[in-house]
Amino acid sequence: MGVIMRRRLLATHRLIAGRWPRLAAALAATLVLAALTAAARQPAVSDPVEAAFAAPGPYATTTATVTNSAGTAVYDLFYPAAYPALGFSSPIVTWGNGTGGTPDQVSTLLDHLASYGFTVIASTLPNTGSGREIDAAAHYLATQENTPGSTFYHRLNASKVAAAGLSQGATGAVRAATSDPALIKTVMTFSLPNPAWAAPNPDCATAADCTADPAALNRPAFFISTHGFWDSVIASPATERGFFLSVSGHAALGIILNSDGRAADHGSIENTADGGNPDGFLGYATAWLEYQLRGNLTAAAAFAGPHPELTSNPNWPASATK
Repeated sequence: MGVIMRRRLLATHRLIAGRWPRLAAALAATLVLAALTAAARQPAVSDPVEAAFAAPGPYATTTATVTNSAGTAVYDLFYPAAYPALGFSSPIVTWGNGTGGTPDQVSTLLDHLASYGFTVIASTLPNTGSGREIDAAAHYLATQENTPGSTFYHRLNASKVAAAGLSQGATGAVRAATSDPALIKTVMTFSLPNPAWAAPNPDCATAADCTADPAALNRPAFFISTHGFWDSVIASPATERGFFLSVSGHAALGIILNSDGRAADHGSIENTADGGNPDGFLGYATAWLEYQLRGNLTAAAAFAGPHPELTSNPNWPASATK
């Protein structure tokens, strides 16, 4: 486990001490679940959508940084290296970091999305729960689409925008979508926390400013979490199911068990070097965006139709679609 992850887990442990009397029971349940599923599992032939989109995409990628007038980096960008090779206008994905996080810690995911032709913009701020930065980043790229001389001039599809994020950034992604549905067309969250975890921080004057209301979404949403111990406390399957059920429109719930041969948990979407194990998430995360932003019918089979692949995948128990 990386140093960053150890520090985060220690901080979380201190925060929840004395606050969750049933923590021991949750740990016991998690250990039983882990014992029953100890064998590593990779996408199988019986899960062709997951397997197809877990593979690297067909396009070379590159990165860039956007700075403000003071020279401070405000956005990191992950995007196709040669837009003419795509043959389509690139949809936009705007990303929100988890508490204390940075875009480079989730570069495995963000670069993977870029390899499928998405242009990803990520706020560099370590607190993004308000959603303001996530929304502003999407607007920045939408403006660049119409700016002569920009790398992104007439290369983007600003009518196809997704908001995504991890933990506090997942809260921000939901808030961005509920506040700006005209721009943001779909949401994808990784371990969206229970509202009990909302608290004031440099991005949010009050806890309410960092609280998401998934029931207010009028755009399709994909809630992703895990059966891991820390998510049992912060973003449990029951919590995520409640979010999923509260959405009135199309939604998916994905609860992953194992990733990269290890039990998946709250920080697993982060890079391996940062203590994560992200590869098991890539297939369905990419498929959701392909489905929602590009109308990819192969990807849609994971989430729609009479037998959505997600709901029958044994590595994603308790998943659902509607």
